[in-house]
This record gives sequence, C-alpha cells and structure tokens, in this order.
Amino acid sequence: MHVLRNTIWLLLAMAGIISCRKQDDYKSYLTGGEILYTGKADSVQVHPGRNRVELYWLLISDPTIVRSKVYWNNHADSTEVTIKRTAGIDTIRLLISNLAERTYDFEIINYDKVGHASMKAHTIGTVYGRTYESALLNRSINNAEWTDNEAHISWSDIDSTTGVLGMELKYTDADNKLHDTLIPAVMESQMSIWANYPSNTPFQYRTMYRPDTLAIDTFYTDWETKTLKEDITLAYLRNPGGPFLLDPSKPSDWRWGQLADWSYNAAAGQRYTYDAINGTANACLTLWIYWDGTLTNGKIYQTVTLPAGEYRFNATISNIDATLEATYVTVAEGSSLPDVENIATAAGYYKLKDNNDKQATVPFTLTQATTVTLGFVATMISPSDQSLRVSRVNLIRYK
Repeated sequence: MHVLRNTIWLLLAMAGIISCRKQDDYKSYLTGGEILYTGKADSVQVHPGRNRVELYWLLISDPTIVRSKVYWNNHADSTEVTIKRTAGIDTIRLLISNLAERTYDFEIINYDKVGHASMKAHTIGTVYGRTYESALLNRSINNAEWTDNEAHISWSDIDSTTGVLGMELKYTDADNKLHDTLIPAVMESQMSIWANYPSNTPFQYRTMYRPDTLAIDTFYTDWETKTLKEDITLAYLRNPGGPFLLDPSKPSDWRWGQLADWSYNAAAGQRYTYDAINGTANACLTLWIYWDGTLTNGKIYQTVTLPAGEYRFNATISNIDATLEATYVTVAEGSSLPDVENIATAAGYYKLKDNNDKQATVPFTLTQATTVTLGFVATMISPSDQSLRVSRVNLIRYK
C-alpha cells in the first residue's frame, strides 16, 4: 500500500510538470536555477532567389517575442526584424539581398523585450546567380515549320526535375505587330501554333527556369534566334509527285510514259521517265535499265531561281532494285546538272545505293538570288537490272 501511494504521488507530480510546460513551453528548468527561453522559430524555410533569399518562419507560442535576429557566415553577418505579435500564429518573411552565389547556413534567434533569447533555429539554403544562369540550356525544338500562314513549333520533351517554367518568345506578325509571349511549359508532346505569321520570318525565344519550387526569382537562358522551315515546293517545283503526273502529249502505255513538267535528256527519255507499275495513284519518277542496254548520264531535272537562303532538296524513294552504280540526287548552280564524272562540282548531291535509301536530302546554301537545277543523274551499266523509282520530292527553305 505504501508503494502504491508513492507511485500515485509520483504520477501526480509528473502531470503537474507537464501541465506547467504546456502553459509556459518557452521555460527551461536546469540544475542550479531557472533559465527562461523565448519561443523558438518554427517551420523555417529558405526561399532561394537571384543573389538573395527570403526566410520564412512561424511564431506559434510565446506572445512576448518582440524581435528576431538572423545570422549567417558564421555570425559574421546578421540582420534583425521587429516583431509585433498577434493573438494567433504569426508568419514572418524576411528578405536578405546582396548575397554571393553559394549555400548558406542561417540561424534564427528570437528575443523578448528584456533580452531573453530563444533556442537557435537552423536552416540551410542556396543562393543562385550568374553562374547558375549561364549553365542553363534553352529548351530544344524538334520542329519549327511555317505552313498556311501559321508557325508550328514542336518542343522537345523535358523532365519535370529540370526546373523549366516556360518559354518566352518574341516575333512580329503579318500585320507588323510585335508579340512578346510567355508559354507555360508542358513536359511532353508540347505544340505551339501562332496564327497570322509571315513567311520567312525568324523568332527569338528563351527558356525560363526556377531552380526550386520555393524560388522567388525566375532565371533565363540567353535569347536564341530560330528560323521556321518552310515547304516551298509548290511555289517553285512543278509536278513534285505523290503521285507524279504523266505528260499526255507523249507516247505512253498502262505503265510507261514521260513526266509532265520535268526536263530530261535523251538518255533518260528513251527509257521513259514515268512509271506507274503500282497504278497511277502511286506513279513514280524513274531511271532504269533491265537487261537490254545501259544508261549513261541520264538526267531528269527542273531549273528554278531561288532567293538567298538555306535549303534542303528532298527525295522520297519508293523502290531501288539491285545496287545502284552511280545515281545521285543533285542540286547544281546554273541550268543543267553535271555528269556523273563531275558530280563534285554540284552545289550538293546525295548518292543513292540500294533499297535501304528511303529518304535522300541534299542541303545547299545560296548567298544571293541564284538559278539552280534540281533533279537526278544516273549512269547504270553494271549490274544490268538497276532501277530507281521516286515517289515524291520537296524543297524546304530553312533561312
């Protein structure tokens, strides 16, 4: 019974101590006397920025707090904020500027009006600046194309952890109105379309970053100028295929004939330049031999005058039989294509080899308005069953 009575008294004493601490949780009792501690900063956060930070904390208890002092750089630097407590929980935000770009350890101590200090509250945060910003990469573009008076931009996919916030773009529309547009980032399959966009007009863009979800500042890449590629096929080339059209004024049968609107030399023309082996809906441009002779420098081409710019002449291949001996997709300055032996004099060329070649691209650059000839040249001697069928061509301007 005596032991039970002592246990009860002990429990009552402990309950009293706990009760006192709930009523006054900023008092600490140490051996040798009573030491009073002001209430400690709670829920401390660092909101990073450009050569600055915003410190955030809560004052939950202790209505006697009148100021808070913040230290960093091992107490070499500090600042102070005056506190006016309310009856509830107070939120404190403190902006510290002119900080070098690095990681900091911040220490917050609260004080009451007679100078009693709180326990220290520590937090670590990073300050960002020019070094961080200079390493940022502009979001890449998968495809930028002008079509039907619209700009179509396909953005590359990005990871949400990169901190990309969005893209800022500047361009001038067809009415000569300048646009400065912010586009929020979508991580995957993002497309942007701008209406009333003039042909052959570049735009500028940069990418916006936030290094942290709590960041108070936005960081930017350098501006980059981008030119929309533009399919100018129909503006310059006739009968570009998909399918190719037959010249009705020339002899033909169910399969063979001559191409409409294309020029060709005698070597190519005597073997026909139009092939509808898979029907007229799939008719092709062709150069070929089949056990009954050879082809030497057969040429099929068109001659046009283009303004200065960067271009791609593309050919989509339907079929190649055997291994082609010397067949080229070619672009040359002037009004004719070079012979196979002189192919190196062309402005650009692509050598076709076998049926693995399904897309041929010839890039070329013109520094001024220039007459150029685009097309195909082939010499076919051995093997004796070579053939090329092209389903379509196009001409793309990049700049």
